[in-house]
Amino acid sequence: MGSLEPSSILIVGAGPVGLALALDLGRRGIRSTIVERNPSAKDTLQAKASVIDERTMEFCRLLGVRDDVANAGYPGDLPGDTVFCTAMNGHYIGRLEMPSAETREVPEQSAEMLRRCPQIWFDPVFARAVHRQGMTDIRYGMELVRCDQNDDFVVGHLKRVADGALEDVRARYVVACDGAGSAVRKQLDIPFEGKSLGYAISSIVRVDLSKYHSWTPAERFMFIGPDGTWGNFTTIDGRSLWRFSIVGGKGKIDLSTIDMDALLRKALGGDAPEYEIIKTVQWRRSQYTAGTYNKGRIFLAGDSAHTMSPTGGHGLNTGIADVMGLSWVLQALLEGWGGPGLLDAYTAERRPIAIRNGAGSSRNFGIWIDKNGRDKVLEEGPEADEQRDKLGKNMATNMRQEFQSLGLALGYSYPESPLIIPDGSPAPFDDPDIYIQTSRPGHRAPHYWLSKEKSTIDLFGRGFVLLCLGEEADTDGEIMRFARELRIPLEKVIINQPEVGKLYERRLILVRPDGMVAWRGEALPDDSQALLNHVRGASSVVW
Repeated sequence: MGSLEPSSILIVGAGPVGLALALDLGRRGIRSTIVERNPSAKDTLQAKASVIDERTMEFCRLLGVRDDVANAGYPGDLPGDTVFCTAMNGHYIGRLEMPSAETREVPEQSAEMLRRCPQIWFDPVFARAVHRQGMTDIRYGMELVRCDQNDDFVVGHLKRVADGALEDVRARYVVACDGAGSAVRKQLDIPFEGKSLGYAISSIVRVDLSKYHSWTPAERFMFIGPDGTWGNFTTIDGRSLWRFSIVGGKGKIDLSTIDMDALLRKALGGDAPEYEIIKTVQWRRSQYTAGTYNKGRIFLAGDSAHTMSPTGGHGLNTGIADVMGLSWVLQALLEGWGGPGLLDAYTAERRPIAIRNGAGSSRNFGIWIDKNGRDKVLEEGPEADEQRDKLGKNMATNMRQEFQSLGLALGYSYPESPLIIPDGSPAPFDDPDIYIQTSRPGHRAPHYWLSKEKSTIDLFGRGFVLLCLGEEADTDGEIMRFARELRIPLEKVIINQPEVGKLYERRLILVRPDGMVAWRGEALPDDSQALLNHVRGASSVVW
């Protein structure tokens, strides 16, 4: 029978969400243990997420893996375009143009830009970083069977997959990053509510698509018939590995009844196209959200807390943001400066974001399967040509936010959080593809280049930061004294750049360890200790 140190964190699942949590905890000086039922880090090739949005890239920057992700091997010259067609040798319908990594510009609202890095590369980048850091014990081939908790710790009952040997471990907190079928969530009897969007079938295919079309290279080819989009090729590695997906139906089917070769010939055209089917799987497209993100000392994150259609690539990015918002909470609880309000705040903050992002992903999928204006796409003649031209333009316009969603990536906020002190200012419009920076409490602290290589976002990510924009007042030091007494990590940063003051709108900004604004004002409140108690979850006072 083994035992973890009672101050440690037990993470269930060594996917990108679990690894990111371990890496950020380690950066905060907190040791953790990951249990993963797979026997090693070398998992079978799977077509998982590949879109790493701007906010996740900002987190990669903070975690020290930004360059590794950006330079993982995805070709920088491949356009991010989507081609709409009836088949590779069929009718051209239209094109959604998106710049390649080489030509894409970093948005003015962020220090980073969206990248493509498939999980076959992304996960190993994080696994290597966790190994180098040396703060996490990753135990492969171990399955969590059950958790028992009391007021002080959690006992995890583990089983070694290879031989069934049992082991008990103890941790102060457990974070379940064990996927949509989360055994931890089921054991806790947490509702998983939402809707199924049907079953899809995907094959990983090795093929040189350039042999089957004369169009400019693209990241995705969508095949449209009279009944809507029926399938697509989406690049995995930017070269020869592609995910060939069939939209499918409402119910699960017997894969042996599906002739993938016939479907590939339909998509590629020709009598004998050259390709290799590596793997075929059936999966459920869904939008589900857990009723709560924790029970006691056990938390949910990533797919165990929410699922969403991959149309937009928001699932992984939402999961990474979950744990980057949870990591500092665990630090505060372990070190004793966090109050009990932190436990409920995690659900209050992150659950609405999953619902928001999931709804956007489902809307994107709705555009895929829309049947209107497609009845003549396979026909010849001027009328069919006109329909295809109109359809292509509409698809390109309506689908842009699926692949260009800066507002969704950076514009999320926590207006109902019990840890945020509102200032009465109106909420900005929440639009998927439009993002206007704001220092309004509950929002991400704005980015501004302080120098060629240093952004304001580089100031955040450790403890709390009090930004003083302009001259320091005599009373500003009082909050620092209270922070020392309460053992809250708080740093004061004075910036005398008028442009930053204009962007941040107030003289004083209190930024949380996750880079979100907790409070702002022209002067500190009369009771600075009450302010600190509120943002650390130790106060029930309503501001």
